[in-house]
Amino acid sequence: MKKEQQSLSPVEECILTVLDGNEMYGLEILDALEHGSGGKLQLGTGTLYPTLRRLENKGFVETRWGDEILEERGGARRKYYKITPKGAKILRGNQQIRASLAVWKALQSTKSSNYENA
Repeated sequence: MKKEQQSLSPVEECILTVLDGNEMYGLEILDALEHGSGGKLQLGTGTLYPTLRRLENKGFVETRWGDEILEERGGARRKYYKITPKGAKILRGNQQIRASLAVWKALQSTKSSNYENA
């Protein structure tokens, strides 16, 4: 019997990864993705915010408005994002699939090299 696994896009998985254990606002998420990937992943706000809304609609992320004093923020209020238990569960499931595939691939490479050397 197969478990039902909801899929995540690569971008959704990356966003959930940086939110895992952290509550962040949008620009912090962009910064974490860029720095955490060594500059290889650079999203724009036109990609980030629709993706965050999709994750929220799926129940993988929850939000709250910041309580900063508006004058301190130049009048802009920050919206903070946090992974939900459901989001953490789907993230762990996807990470386990990737880890299993990596092990399988390594075993296949070993088998292939053993046959070539026989």
